[in-house]
Amino acid sequence: MWRHVIPSMRGFDVLKGIRVVELTSWISGSYAGAMLASLGADVIKVEPPQGDSWRDATGMYSFSALNRNKRGIVIDLSKDEGRRVIYDLVAKSDVFLENMAPDTIAKFGMTYEDLRKLNPRIIYGSIKGFGRGPYENYTATDPAIQAISGSMEVTGHPDRPPARTLVSYIDDSAALYMAFAVLVALRRRDQTGEGTFLELALFDVASEFITNNLLNYYVVTGDLPRRLGSSYPSLVPYRVYRTKDGYVYTGARNEKAWRAFCRVLGLDGLIDDPRFRTNADRVKHREELDAIVEDSTAKFETEDLVNRLRGTGEIIAVPVNTMDKLLADPHLGQRGLIVDIQDPKYGNLKMARMSIRSGDGYVDSVRSRAPALGEHTVEVLRDVLGYDERRIGELLNAGAVRGPQA
Repeated sequence: MWRHVIPSMRGFDVLKGIRVVELTSWISGSYAGAMLASLGADVIKVEPPQGDSWRDATGMYSFSALNRNKRGIVIDLSKDEGRRVIYDLVAKSDVFLENMAPDTIAKFGMTYEDLRKLNPRIIYGSIKGFGRGPYENYTATDPAIQAISGSMEVTGHPDRPPARTLVSYIDDSAALYMAFAVLVALRRRDQTGEGTFLELALFDVASEFITNNLLNYYVVTGDLPRRLGSSYPSLVPYRVYRTKDGYVYTGARNEKAWRAFCRVLGLDGLIDDPRFRTNADRVKHREELDAIVEDSTAKFETEDLVNRLRGTGEIIAVPVNTMDKLLADPHLGQRGLIVDIQDPKYGNLKMARMSIRSGDGYVDSVRSRAPALGEHTVEVLRDVLGYDERRIGELLNAGAVRGPQA
């Protein structure tokens, strides 16, 4: 039986009846599978005998969130009998997800061309670092893609080396894209009866975002974008400023907001100062103006300053939260996005639901925690594949599959 954690959190379950075989590890593939599972799909996560390496990654506690609502089985793909179990699963499934190295997936006989022979209706989702091309055999991670895509070069402060964003936004975005692509492919299969191959490269995802946001700045001007910390290239003031007890992100996006901004900070004399009269003037004198503004913001408590700036009705102003302050944020609490989930290793953990709401609440379901290693191996072999006890016993004794460890 599935282990339910919060049975009342039911969503749309529009993928009920869809089975997904997920042969992924780390973030992007696992998160894509979690989103499909949260929409009702029966996602069967296949792990090697040693488990997904993200289970015990030092300082990382996201395995539970990335693998919620799934069933977990252990298969040794180095054994012929183990690979035959995968083939049997694929024959009875709708979607196959993988993010293995190209040569590894070929060695195991699990390319799209291999699996479509077993199931012509299979939707095959492949997530890779670079995808097919000159770099296809290179290993890549989220920060590596941040570097090669140019994202890292424009992140950080001008007097410091390029920096990564600690949030793995490329992995997470790739997962969202793959889940979306699977939904599209399922709809297409409803219309045509055909399966399909879906390839998604982290490099493409990052390059798309860079192109839409920064590449044309270089194309048009010939100037390379530079690191500006939290500042915005074409607006000043507009960045993080120090306060008495923390930091605030704020600024003026137009002339009306600029005047209100100055009045709140007691800088009325700057409104008609020729150095700062227009936004173009302020951009030209960025460093000088930012220093003056921060001298003023540093005299305020964060909450007081945010309230004063918001009170103008013209200015965006938010505190720069630490994790404890985010968790205590009343708006986040009222939204109901963060829920508790019990992890057998770490105890109570926090998990975010899919951030899509309908009139009735969030669209996803929260049914079960992440599976323990091999927790559902026997269940899946028996209930999905119809193996009898003798066959299951043979596979367990041969080490082709493994159940939960005592």
